[in-house]
Amino acid sequence: MKKFTALFLTFVFSITLLRAEWWDEGKYDWSKAQKLDDGIVFGNFKKESPRLMRIWVMRIDLSGNYRFATAKKAVNYGETIPTHPHLKIHTLRQKTVDFMTEAQKSGRNMIAAINATGWAPWDKTPSIYATNLGLLISDGVVVSPKRPNNRPSFLFYKDGRIELREVKEGEDLSAVAQAITCFHSVLVNGELDLSDKSKYLAPRTGIGLSADKRYMYFMVIDGRQKDFSMGCTVREVGNILRYLGAANGVNMDGGGSSSFVIWDKVEKKAKMLNHQPMGVIRPVGSSLGVIKADK
Repeated sequence: MKKFTALFLTFVFSITLLRAEWWDEGKYDWSKAQKLDDGIVFGNFKKESPRLMRIWVMRIDLSGNYRFATAKKAVNYGETIPTHPHLKIHTLRQKTVDFMTEAQKSGRNMIAAINATGWAPWDKTPSIYATNLGLLISDGVVVSPKRPNNRPSFLFYKDGRIELREVKEGEDLSAVAQAITCFHSVLVNGELDLSDKSKYLAPRTGIGLSADKRYMYFMVIDGRQKDFSMGCTVREVGNILRYLGAANGVNMDGGGSSSFVIWDKVEKKAKMLNHQPMGVIRPVGSSLGVIKADK
C-alpha cells in the first residue's frame, strides 16, 4: 500500500510539473527592461508555450511624478447616436495613438498609453461614438456612470492615491480625478480569479497593481496571428500580471482594441509597439495615458 501511495504521489507531482508554465516559475526580470523615463521601464518577450506568444509589458513607479488621463466627453455628449437611436453618446471613439498625439499637442506630456474600457455599440453597424463604458471619469468629470455589474474600477484620486475596487451605488466620487472600469477581475491579493472559464484566445490588455501600490503594470499580448502570436485567455492575463509582479489585476478591452503606445522622443510622435493582424488599429471608446507632470 505504501509503495502504491508513493507511486501515485510521484505520478501526480510529475503531471503537475508537466502542466507548469513559465509564469509559475519566478518573476519577470525588470532589470533587463528598456527605460522610457526615470520611473518607467518597458519591454517585450516571446514565449512558445503553452502556445506562441508575444507580449509587451510596462512597469510604472507610482512614487514618481506621474498622473493619468482618459477619454473626455464627446462634444455632442448626451445626444442620440445616429446609427443606434436607443443609445446616447458618451465619447468619440479614438485610436490610442491619436489619443496620445492629441494630448501632446495640447501640452500634456503623455509618454505611455494603452486602450482601456469596453463599450457599446458593438454590432455590424459601425459607429464613431461609444457609450456604456462602465464608470469612466476624466479630469473629475463623470463621462460614463457605473453600470449594474460587479466589475472593479481603477480610481485615480486627486491626492495621488490609486485604488482598484468595485464602486458602490451612489458613492461620492468627487475626490476622484480619473476612473476606468475593467471587463474581468483576474487577480485578487495574489490569487488568480478563476471565475472566467472561457478558452477563447485573443489579443488582450491587462493592468495590474503591486501589493504595496508602488507599481502599476501594463500588459498587452498580440493574438490571432498563427506564425507571430496566438494570444491568451482571460484567465491567463492574471497569470501574466502576477508574473510581472502584480498582486491585483484586471482584464481590459481586448481583441482588435489592444494597443500599447509610447511617445517616441526622437521622432516626436506616438508609436504603437504591438502588432494587430494586417496592421489594423481600432478606434476605441477610451484609453488610459500616463502623463509626466511638472514638478
